[in-house]
Amino acid sequence: MRYMVKKFNQNQVERLLDLVPYLTSNQGVALEKIASDFHTDKSTVIDDLNTLWMCGLPGYTPLELIDLSFDTGYVTIRNAEVLSQPRKLSNMEIATIIIGLHILKESIQSVNSHFLSISNLLTRLASTSAVPIPESVYSTINPEIKSVCSKAVTEKCDLSIIYHSYAKDEETKRKIFPFGFVVIDGQEYVESFCHESSGIRMFRMDRIKSAEVIGSTHFVRGESDNADVSRNFQFKVRSESRKVSETFHIVIPSDYSPESLFDATAYNDEWIIRAICSLDTAATLTSPLDLRSQIAERAKKALALYE
Repeated sequence: MRYMVKKFNQNQVERLLDLVPYLTSNQGVALEKIASDFHTDKSTVIDDLNTLWMCGLPGYTPLELIDLSFDTGYVTIRNAEVLSQPRKLSNMEIATIIIGLHILKESIQSVNSHFLSISNLLTRLASTSAVPIPESVYSTINPEIKSVCSKAVTEKCDLSIIYHSYAKDEETKRKIFPFGFVVIDGQEYVESFCHESSGIRMFRMDRIKSAEVIGSTHFVRGESDNADVSRNFQFKVRSESRKVSETFHIVIPSDYSPESLFDATAYNDEWIIRAICSLDTAATLTSPLDLRSQIAERAKKALALYE
């Protein structure tokens, strides 16, 4: 059985947090009035109330959950006061918070306005629990580079970076315009427009060797910036289906045929070539034909080294 997890945007989360005290102070308020006060529509309010209905404290019985009534078009709220009661965290929960705060602290510079606040909070949490502050939580992201990138995002500036390309195993100098940061599979990336590539690129933060702000820009992100930045390719799986699946991030059914074609996408031709070569005979590229030719040439050169 597959369960769908609903995702909330930032505006909805803020609205849900404001709804509880609002409803507590305005028992019996009309749905239309809520929509007007929160600058939204009635259907959105109903969706928010259905979500709020499932909120409460751990235990999740009627004793801990918020109770709402809005079938008549007028909203009343009960049992919301349980959320105002202080909740004692377990040592495991405190340890999780301390580790997270310590990682955050090590990712910023001491001159950052939040550095002292995080340090004070760590001290308070450690002093009121049996959980010590770790001496160090290893992070591969250079805090100075992260600070420079953050500044460029905030001030809308171009960056000059030295980047280590894992696919090509080389360092290159790039001029980029960063939009913001994203986390994918536990790794942090800066999403940017790369002037050299004339397209949107994702640069892994721990592979940026240096970064320098080189001035403001009037660059505006458009819909066409995302066009043609990826390369589609097809391949057959001959063996080691699990390894192939993990390499290309696709699902390969257990009853696959050696003649079955699978589709995947990558942002770098060199990465595709190296990935197929590294899989030996476990996967065979079928298209595009120009990459097949390059793989064949790469294999000939490799074999020539053993002659």
